[in-house]
Amino acid sequence: MARCIADYDKKVTIQSLSGTADAHGFIDNTLDSNWAEYAIGYASCQSKGGREFWKVDQVNADVSHVWWCPYSKTLAAATPAMRLRNEAVTYEIQSVVDIDLAHEEIEIQTKRAV
Repeated sequence: MARCIADYDKKVTIQSLSGTADAHGFIDNTLDSNWAEYAIGYASCQSKGGREFWKVDQVNADVSHVWWCPYSKTLAAATPAMRLRNEAVTYEIQSVVDIDLAHEEIEIQTKRAV
């Protein structure tokens, strides 16, 4: 589906875990202060509601929201170790895909963090 620039109406922040590790090498990912801004962008979002499964290489992941962003190298390099925030709501990143490897749009599959 071709999207126009007006469709990217949600401001999203991708964050990476960057807190100081304790004596055991553990960083508490439940503390907002342990997360740092990695990238900011604009996205279009679709809620998947309930439970929906996406099959990619026979791996199933719970996905609650799918975000589409204009392509950028920074967003394409985001990983499931990072998280996405929109309007003070946190989402766990499940996967990041350069759609058709065309370098035009990034799809970020997420589930709402609990």
